[in-house]
Amino acid sequence: MKRKLLLASALAIALGSLASCSFIFNYVVPSYPGDNGGIGEDTGVEDAGTYNIRIWCDERIVNLTKTQVGNFVNQAKDENGNQKYKINLSIDASGEDKTAASMLEDVQNGADIYVFAQDQLAKLQKGGALAPISGAMEAAVKRETEQVGIDAATINKKLYAFPFTSDNGYYLMYDKSIIPDDKVQNIEDIVSICEQKNKIFNYPVFANGFYSASYFMSKGLDCESIWEIDASNKFSGYVDTYNTEKGFIAAKGIREIRKHASVFGNDDLPGKFGNGLAACVTGSWNYPVAEKLLGANLGCAPMPYFTVDGQRYHISSFSGYKLIGVKPQTDPKKVSVCKRIARYLSNQVCQLERFAAVNWGPSNIADLQNPTVMSSPGLKALRDQQEYSKPQRQCPSSWFSTLSSMVGSIEATSTDSELRAALKLYELNLETMIGD
Repeated sequence: MKRKLLLASALAIALGSLASCSFIFNYVVPSYPGDNGGIGEDTGVEDAGTYNIRIWCDERIVNLTKTQVGNFVNQAKDENGNQKYKINLSIDASGEDKTAASMLEDVQNGADIYVFAQDQLAKLQKGGALAPISGAMEAAVKRETEQVGIDAATINKKLYAFPFTSDNGYYLMYDKSIIPDDKVQNIEDIVSICEQKNKIFNYPVFANGFYSASYFMSKGLDCESIWEIDASNKFSGYVDTYNTEKGFIAAKGIREIRKHASVFGNDDLPGKFGNGLAACVTGSWNYPVAEKLLGANLGCAPMPYFTVDGQRYHISSFSGYKLIGVKPQTDPKKVSVCKRIARYLSNQVCQLERFAAVNWGPSNIADLQNPTVMSSPGLKALRDQQEYSKPQRQCPSSWFSTLSSMVGSIEATSTDSELRAALKLYELNLETMIGD
């Protein structure tokens, strides 16, 4: 087999005989209203039977996903009350950042159902790795999901995946015992406090293109790098506005904070809270770590402002969704069952269960209004940041390293002409990515 996985978990189990499942959540998950989230929706196929199904998902939810599929099997009954499906399930642990590449390397031998990041949707669709969603199932998903999530899963007005989470973005976490709540609106204040108290601000703007872009995308600058994909699934062109006057303003802002280089840590990890770390730019995937270390002293806020020539700009961030897709099958019955399972795993109850287990933010409208979800400080900060964020689009993997190299070179600049030269070199390097 050609596919590559970060981790593999041999969880082959016969779920058809699973009698009961238990959860460790500290509140009651409500029963699912209406159509039972995929169990009873009409796919146009009579699909009762026994199936071998492989799922790829993040290692943190492998056991929960196994249990949720078991719940699906136990709840799916025919008109006589008999169990409709026997699922021989195997689950491999695979990060969303690697799954799409593994699928496209060998679609035939890839997972039947898999979780991936939204910026990979177009490549997966062009690569023949996604079965479109239609009919009653599509209507139900659109009815229950926030519109931005539907947009993330749609190409040319056709739905190709089920929105799974709405939390692929980053924001500011900070130690309230070091930085007061009223001092996190401006990055200059954060940096100043860190210098005064000999503390670190983990914000890898100089080392990681995923975060380097945040200055350029800031509200009022709105730089973008939009890439086109041709029929052979290669990058064929781009529209990039980083080497512009607005990009130059962003570069000046980065140069200004570079004067305080000793403050910045080159990772996005909150693990040193309580041991020299005062603030961290990271995402909800790291919220449990920060909460465990700081408890009530953990503060969460949208990204701060930066100032250039007297003008303030709100620092942006990438936003995105995790999606769950189904591989096309030659057997219409199997693809029908796979869609039912993927739909179930993305329904209201399962999203709330994942929030309780690993703090993943729901995309389901009802879940977003759940008091427990709404009271999560990390997810609230992420929602507040949403108006300043940009969707993470598909781009060459080398784009991130090229951008971080350009931003890193700002350290050596002392004049505006040198800044412009760094931006120009970045633009020239974009041409080398055509065909990736």
